[in-house]
Amino acid sequence: MRYVDGAVMFFSLWLLASMVLDALTPPEMNFYMIGPIIAPAVIVTGFLYWLRIPSRDFVLASAAIWMVCEMTMEMITPKPLSPLLAIAAVAPLLVAGILLHVQHWRQSNGRSRPADSAEMTNLPGSSNALPGNGG
Repeated sequence: MRYVDGAVMFFSLWLLASMVLDALTPPEMNFYMIGPIIAPAVIVTGFLYWLRIPSRDFVLASAAIWMVCEMTMEMITPKPLSPLLAIAAVAPLLVAGILLHVQHWRQSNGRSRPADSAEMTNLPGSSNALPGNGG
């Protein structure tokens, strides 16, 4: 039952995104042009959801796929798209990058500590190597 629920959920998201983008883009860009552009992205995102990849990887993959969709829409549209759509395409990647950087910074500050002097003397090539430790 989980597979059917996931398929219906991503189909609904595809339909909703297609209609919202149809309303936000120029009249020359219609649902029939937008739907096929974002369909592969929705399929890939649904497959990644089905595989239950870690949420951090899922967010990064979804953001990157969304940006590719926006770039493809920009290539096929007869009129230039709104700069707000470009900002909306780049924003998820920027937010994900900032969050990853902050998370990595927090983890690295908690783990950094000075090396013990005992660890330094037990190095195999050091002149202070203890007997029996390969030195």
